[in-house]
Amino acid sequence: MKQIEIRVLALILAGIMSLSAFSCAKEETPSGNTGTNTPAKTDSPINPDAPADEAAETEWPTPDYSDFVMPEETGELVVYADAAMGRSVMNPAVRIFEELYPGIRVDYKTMSEDDFEVLIRTEIPAGRGPDLLLFTVTDIPDVYKTASTGLFTDLNPYFLRDEEIDLDEFIVPVMDGGVLTGQRFFVPINYEMPLLVMARSTLDEIGMTEEEIKTSDGFLEAAARFHEKHPTSTLFIDTFGGPREISDIHNLYTNFGFSLIDYQTMEVGFDEEMFRRCVDTVKLYYNPDYDPNDTSLVEESDGWYNSGWAIHTKHCLFDHVGTSLMLTDQTSWRLTEAGDEMVLFAQRNQRDGITAVMVMNTAIPTGAKNKLNGWRLLKILLSDEIQGGHDETRWDLPYFWVGFPVRRDSLRDFIWMDGMEEDEAFRQYMEVVQSPTEALMLPPIIKRYINLEILPYVRGEKSWDDCFARFLNTLELYASE
Repeated sequence: MKQIEIRVLALILAGIMSLSAFSCAKEETPSGNTGTNTPAKTDSPINPDAPADEAAETEWPTPDYSDFVMPEETGELVVYADAAMGRSVMNPAVRIFEELYPGIRVDYKTMSEDDFEVLIRTEIPAGRGPDLLLFTVTDIPDVYKTASTGLFTDLNPYFLRDEEIDLDEFIVPVMDGGVLTGQRFFVPINYEMPLLVMARSTLDEIGMTEEEIKTSDGFLEAAARFHEKHPTSTLFIDTFGGPREISDIHNLYTNFGFSLIDYQTMEVGFDEEMFRRCVDTVKLYYNPDYDPNDTSLVEESDGWYNSGWAIHTKHCLFDHVGTSLMLTDQTSWRLTEAGDEMVLFAQRNQRDGITAVMVMNTAIPTGAKNKLNGWRLLKILLSDEIQGGHDETRWDLPYFWVGFPVRRDSLRDFIWMDGMEEDEAFRQYMEVVQSPTEALMLPPIIKRYINLEILPYVRGEKSWDDCFARFLNTLELYASE
C-alpha cells in the first residue's frame, strides 16, 4: 500500500462536523439510535428492540429502520475513485452499470490523494460531491473521524431492504469494519490478511510450537528468542520501500488490532502495556544500517537468495505472503527442496482474533443527489463479476491489484491460476484467508503521530515515558477537536 506523508487535517475535520448536518427525509437513520450488530434481512417492519441476549452483546440499541424507503430514481450518477488503485475495479464496474442502466448518464472521475483532500474538505460537506466514493486508507486522513461527523450515509437499511444482496454472502467481520456506532458508513470491497510464513527449522530452533507462535504473546516471545540467536536479523523481510522500523511498527499495529481512539465516544483508550511490548519488539530489531538487499546474512548452503523467499534463512523471522498463492507455493517448494517445511499462519491479535486490513472502500455521501444509482454501483462492486473477475487486457489478472475479495464465493476464482492443484496447501490457504474476526485501517493521521512521537524511543533518542506522554497528549488533543 502507498506510504506517504500527509498534512494534518484535524482542524479541517472539526470544521466538517459543523458543515455536515444533512438530512434526506425518510431515507436517513435517526442519529444517536444505533447498534453494533449486523442487522438481519426481514420482510416485516424492523423491530427497533433487540432481543435480550443480543442487547447484552451490543453497546448500542438496534436502529429503527422501519420507515426507510429506497431513494427515488434519477437519471445521473457521479462517481469518484482513487486514481492509483480504484481504476482497476471501477472501470469494469462502470461498464457493467452502463450496460444495465443505459438511460443514466455517468460522470466518472479518478483523482489523486490531494484531490480527495479537497473533496473531503469542500465538495462533500457542501453537497456537491459524488454519489459514490471509492477510496483507500491513504486518501482520507482519518476515515473514522470523517465518518463520525455524519458525512456518509448509513448503508445498513439499504442492505436490509434490497432483496438482491445479503451480508451473509460476504466475510462479515470485514464488512463490519465500516460500522461505527451501529451505522454502516462505508463498505470495504477487499481486504488484506496478516499472513505470515516461516521455516519449520526456525520454529524448532527457537523451541516453539506452531500453536504457540500464533498467539500474540507467543509471537512476541518468538521475536525475542530469534533475535537473541540472530541479533543482526530482521523481524519481517519486507520494508515496502520505507525505513525498517517504520514498516515494522505499522505492521504490528495492524496485526495486533490496535485502535487508539474510541471513535464512538471520541476518547483515547488502549492497552498501553501491549502497545509498549510491540514497540519494544521493533526497538529490539532496530538496525539503522539494515539493507534489505544485503545477502551477507544468508546461509552459504542456500545458494539462491531472493528477498521475498529468504524466510528459511537466518535473514529474517517472518515474511508476508499477502495475496499471492503463487508466492506461497513457490516458498513452500523452495523450502521443501532445501529439506525444510513452510509454516503458514495468520497472526492473532491481542484479543486472540485475527485482524484484517480494509484496502478499498466505498461510501455514499449524505448529501448525494443520486443515492439509488450510487447503491446500484456499489452492488456491482460487490458482485462476483468484479469480486472474482479478471482483466483480459491485463494478462487476465484479477481486478484487485492487492487484497482479497469480500465476497466469500469469489475467493477461489480470485486466487485460482491455470495449472494449480487443489492440494492441502491450497485448502489451508483458503481457510486461513477467510478467518478474520475483525477489520480496521490505520489512518494516515494516526500513523503520522506514531512516527513523530514513538519512533524517537525506537531509535534510542528519547525515553519511553517522555515519548508516550507526548503521544498520549497528541492523541487526546486530536480526539477532542
